[in-house]
Amino acid sequence: MVMPCAVAPTGGVFATWRGASEGRVLREAGPRLECGSCSSAPSQLRRKPKDMLPSWPLLPLVMVPMSSRLSRKGKLKVSRRVRCNASEDEESMSMDFLQKLIQKQRSATELGICTREWHPEIFDDVPPGYRDALESGIDLVDVLANGSALQLLADAKSQPRFCVRVAPKPTLGLGYILNKNLVMHLTVLSPLQQAMKRLNVGYIETLTIHSDGQGRMHFPFWVYDAVVEAYQKGLCSKIGISHPNADAKTVMQAKQELEKRGATLSSVFVKLSLLEREAIQLVKDCRAQGLQVFATNVLGPDELASGRYTAANPTGGEISVPRFTLAQLMPLRPLHQALEDVVKGLRIRAEKPEISTTQVALQWVVSKGASPLCDVTTEANAKAVTGCTGEDGSWKLTPEEEAMLDSAADEVAKGRRRW
Repeated sequence: MVMPCAVAPTGGVFATWRGASEGRVLREAGPRLECGSCSSAPSQLRRKPKDMLPSWPLLPLVMVPMSSRLSRKGKLKVSRRVRCNASEDEESMSMDFLQKLIQKQRSATELGICTREWHPEIFDDVPPGYRDALESGIDLVDVLANGSALQLLADAKSQPRFCVRVAPKPTLGLGYILNKNLVMHLTVLSPLQQAMKRLNVGYIETLTIHSDGQGRMHFPFWVYDAVVEAYQKGLCSKIGISHPNADAKTVMQAKQELEKRGATLSSVFVKLSLLEREAIQLVKDCRAQGLQVFATNVLGPDELASGRYTAANPTGGEISVPRFTLAQLMPLRPLHQALEDVVKGLRIRAEKPEISTTQVALQWVVSKGASPLCDVTTEANAKAVTGCTGEDGSWKLTPEEEAMLDSAADEVAKGRRRW
């Protein structure tokens, strides 16, 4: 059945109706209207009374701008200027979305589990605090590629988000002579694949270039090539940097090296605690660049920044031989006293009597913009870590409490330098 078409011109736009059974589109040609899909005479389309309009159901009115035109086949063709404007709008929306992601990344902090002190000679299985942390939602696990914790984690048969730190093997100067693919495999890819095999996983979240060197942070070009190749193969989704002497300049250089190869730097690892605050400025610089910062040794050397071992309680509440002497603990009294004062105020303000000094030390690291990685081998640390998540960890340090801890840490630092 052939149905007539109807059209009503509306100034600068076309108002077109399409039949329910056939999708005919009318187009304007010169001074009078023509039907592009039927053989009706043009004179029949010049004037059409209202009572002669089609009685079948009409589709919604389609408004076609003058910057667009219809082809002979009835297909809409958008002008080049409209396409350019659309692409600019899409690009602007993409940039806005990217900026939002960067801002979210700058404000993102999370707790993680450090496994550096896990040794099969001491533990037959993963520490009980590890499973408690996973149940509380802390599923980020930091592990060394050649560490002794790999076998314990594999036996646990859990599926956390692994962050594997790979220390590139030295080449003794042969890296510039041997085949680059061979060097990449020997120094980075092979240790990574062996660690993933021992963990029984085919993918990790973060691959971190790690070094314990004492000099300036520097990695040869084949290390960056190997890391980017692992990233492009889908072995990891993020790339990190870990070096004890990293600074803002060397971190930006590493970031640029990765960007040259089509990847980007995601995170930086630093040592940060109330007794080791040298990296605070680096944390600020990295956050300004949209990089996530993971803090290690968050409880200080031998956990002396946790406030658990004090001059009044050298055993940490355990029935055992004291781990530290009074000569070691007395210089830390200002910091330990400040931790106790903050805990007393927090228990009243947050109405949580279970808050401990270890939790305050972890929250201080969070207040500086870093994500603490804490060991959970002891029951006290496991309770502190799980207590910083969920409803129990909804509290934060106030600027006054943070300033109180900073002032005490300054006093301890001055006394230790004099000593």
